Amino acid sequence: MKVSYSVAKGRSSSHCITWLIEKKRHRKFFKNRMDALVFKFQKEAELGMKNTHSAENEIIFHLLSELKGEVSAITEKLDEICKSTARQEKGIAEIQKPPVPKILRVAEAAKALRVSSRKLYYLLEKGVFKRYKLPHTRTTFIKLDEVEKALGDGSVGNLLD
Repeated sequence: MKVSYSVAKGRSSSHCITWLIEKKRHRKFFKNRMDALVFKFQKEAELGMKNTHSAENEIIFHLLSELKGEVSAITEKLDEICKSTARQEKGIAEIQKPPVPKILRVAEAAKALRVSSRKLYYLLEKGVFKRYKLPHTRTTFIKLDEVEKALGDGSVGNLLD
């Protein structure tokens, strides 16, 4: 009696155990090597063949190699999770940035200050207010804070001094 293990390539199940009983050959196919080895050693014990320690060592070695593969897969998943959390933290930090200052068009600022827009452009040229431009428009803007500060001072004529 002989129980043998073989790896047959090109089959749906590459691990095969073959044994002979009374000149009749029996085969059983397995999806993974671990199941095939366990079955082989069970069949050897059932048929009364001598059991060696090398079989146990081979099974332990195979189990350790499977565990190593699983640990490396888990490590890769943890790395992916760490990268995604870093991206999420970066996104949250961007969300928590202070808001962009509110701005008014020159016509709106002139209405708030009760002056003509022509006079407001004059004040812009003199440097009383800062001029802001957005990249997609040609409109001139003024910060709301500067307009509120000018309203608090009283008259616009005092700003030139």
